[in-house]
Amino acid sequence: MSEPPRSRRQTRAAILGRLLASDGLFRPRLAAECRLTEASISRILAELRQDNLVEEVRRPAPYPGGPSAMVTLRKDQRVAGLEFANDRLGVGLATLGGEVDGSARLALPAGSPPGAVAAAIGEAIAELRGWCARAGAPPRQIAVSIPGHGASPNPILPVDPAGLEAALGAAFPGVPVAIANSVAALAAVHLHGRGAAPVEERHLFVYLGHGVGGAWVDAVTAADPIQPIEIGHVVLDPAGDPCRCGHRGCLEASASTVTLALLCGVEEAALAAAGAGWPTLVRMTPRREAAIRLALFRTGLVIGNALNLMPAARVVLCGWPAALPEAMREAVTEGMDRSLFGGARQAIRFIAPAIGQEPAAALAFAVHALIRQGGLAPQDETPPARLAG
Repeated sequence: MSEPPRSRRQTRAAILGRLLASDGLFRPRLAAECRLTEASISRILAELRQDNLVEEVRRPAPYPGGPSAMVTLRKDQRVAGLEFANDRLGVGLATLGGEVDGSARLALPAGSPPGAVAAAIGEAIAELRGWCARAGAPPRQIAVSIPGHGASPNPILPVDPAGLEAALGAAFPGVPVAIANSVAALAAVHLHGRGAAPVEERHLFVYLGHGVGGAWVDAVTAADPIQPIEIGHVVLDPAGDPCRCGHRGCLEASASTVTLALLCGVEEAALAAAGAGWPTLVRMTPRREAAIRLALFRTGLVIGNALNLMPAARVVLCGWPAALPEAMREAVTEGMDRSLFGGARQAIRFIAPAIGQEPAAALAFAVHALIRQGGLAPQDETPPARLAG
């Protein structure tokens, strides 16, 4: 069966995504990986060079007679990010090559009133304008990461997304703004971020932190590559422990770092600060180990049921379980075996979270949003054409 035709956006996104993952490819390999003809790759690269998104640098191939120019993303093009996380607002400006031109973190304690949130946003925008003035150009894309985004009203943070987008639009006319739930930004870091292997088939991304969330992640050429889901508020026991959402027995009430800290007798802030070394803070008694295994088992139950609804080729579990021994992490697979039709067959990849690095996730989502759109404004997208690849 022949591959369906791709739109101009999809073809450009495929090329930019491969360059982001590889940090540069020679034309023949880039064409092969994107399934493009020599004529198509030449035409699209000419467009991308004109749009200041790619460049070709002299770098001889490591074999005689090979190409002498490598295609890379332009390192002088910038993206901006605002990230609400860990009781503060992070703001930053960075190049597509990953060099940070400026970053700041503004205090924004939990429970801050709308006025304090608005003041922090105003200060962040002012900082960003200053960095852009020194860089001599506005960013190509702005992204904002907000916990709880998508719910109305936001149960976590009193942010008005429409007002925030309008403020950014006034400060940076014509620059596209992408607002994302925090879990979508985290997924962009690990699955569509710089140096990550391109996603070819659907992944299920699950995050266990202060909150618990998830997202379906597809290839960057998909219409909606990162789709957040409220996996943390799947109810396992209606008579279980209370959750901050108002229900009882949610996965978040069992598997968040809030609950983990209570189980371990350690302050949550200390767990977060310890990162991958958090188990060294805990005296692992049989009771605590059993409670942690139960949390992991319940996580596996929910993952298995999610996969019953929407199959995925791989599961990526980001968060505190990554620091545990493999024997304990097997409780996740055991839970999947008890709920997933046909048993657990998917490979699970455990990765440690990036704590205290905001606005890294927002900047990663800004790069993702720019590449997902193929560097085009939404109105510039053309329908699929047989000649695209």
